[in-house]
Formats: sequence, C-alpha cells, structure tokens
Amino acid sequence: MPIATMQAGALSESDRARFAPLVAQLLRATGPVSYDYQFGTDGLLERLVAVSWARPETLFCAACTTAVIEDGDLLGIEIGFAGPNFYAFKENLAALAQDLMARGQASYEELAGLMLRAGKASYLNAHIPDDVYYLHALAAFPRHRGKGLGKALLQAAIARARAQGFRELQLDVLADNPAVSFYQAMGLSILAEIRSPELSKDHGFPSEYRMAVSL
Repeated sequence: MPIATMQAGALSESDRARFAPLVAQLLRATGPVSYDYQFGTDGLLERLVAVSWARPETLFCAACTTAVIEDGDLLGIEIGFAGPNFYAFKENLAALAQDLMARGQASYEELAGLMLRAGKASYLNAHIPDDVYYLHALAAFPRHRGKGLGKALLQAAIARARAQGFRELQLDVLADNPAVSFYQAMGLSILAEIRSPELSKDHGFPSEYRMAVSL
C-alpha cells in the first residue's frame, strides 16, 4: 500500500502542538553529535523547535514540513524549502530565540553559547545556491524504519522540487550517517566533503557531505 504524506501545516492546532516535541527528537537523531554540540542536551533545542514549529518561515516550521502520519501517530518528517530561505529562516529563528529569552525561557548564556557553536558548525555546510530545493531534515522513528517512509518522503520532496522548477535537490549529511548509502541509492551524489579540524579533534565531528540530485 502506498505511503501517504501530508503537509504538516494542514494539521490541527492540537496535533501540531502534540507533534512538536517529537519533531525535536527526529531532528536530533539526524546528527546527534552536531545537535548536541550546538544546542546542548538541556532542552534548548526542544524549546526552539516548539516555537519555530508554530511559526512559518523559520527553520523548523510545520509549514515547511511534510509528514507521514498513521492512526494519529507521527512516523517521520521531511523539512525543506527553497535554498535561499535557509538563511532567511535561520535569521527568523534567531529572532524567536530572543523572544524566548525575553519570556525567561532561555538564558543569555544559553543563546550566546548557541550562536558561538552554531557559527563554528556552519563552516561544515557549503553555500546553498538560489536555484535548488534544500532538504533540511529527513527522519523516521527507529521503530518505523525499513517501511519505506524515507523513500516516500524523499520522492515527495523531489517531485515537489521538480514541479516548482528547481535545478537540484541538495542536502547536508554527516559522513558517518548510514543515510548516506540510502541517499546514493536514491540517485544523490556527493558534491563536496568538508571537515573541521577543531570540531573533529575536540568534539568528534566527522566530515559533512553536500549531496545532490538533478531534477
């Protein structure tokens, strides 16, 4: 039976609120060494995802998420958007972080540390061209892997990107992520490999691949 995907922005407000903590789990699972380094493990990622999920045009928004939902349960997600939007949405997320601090839900020290670490980690990501669809995250819960969810979500993203006239679909993935072989099987190739000596030596970061498929 074909796997059905849907735009998360069409979910009810109660379902979006219910799924927000699960989205944070899925995001962290795509690259624990990177998310743990940048956001820490004390709930900052979860707090930022919760506010971003409800706000369009931010990095983790429901409006830019495609989901697989079965019997009311979230099984997997794909987050993606036009390449230049990555930088705009990143700035919008920073503004939300300031709102968290103003409400006492994040400290200055937390956000200053995030900005410093995210700045260092950003050097692992090649520039995103204007004419590509950027797949920011693709993930399924472990108990639902092997059912074709990732394939369905990626195929939906490729079809959407092609219909919108993009030249390529691109994504970034850590070199030691098993998803690399999945992406290659789906037709993506490695365009670049970037390594940070500091992050590798001090924090155990592998290289990062920029992968792409022509549309």
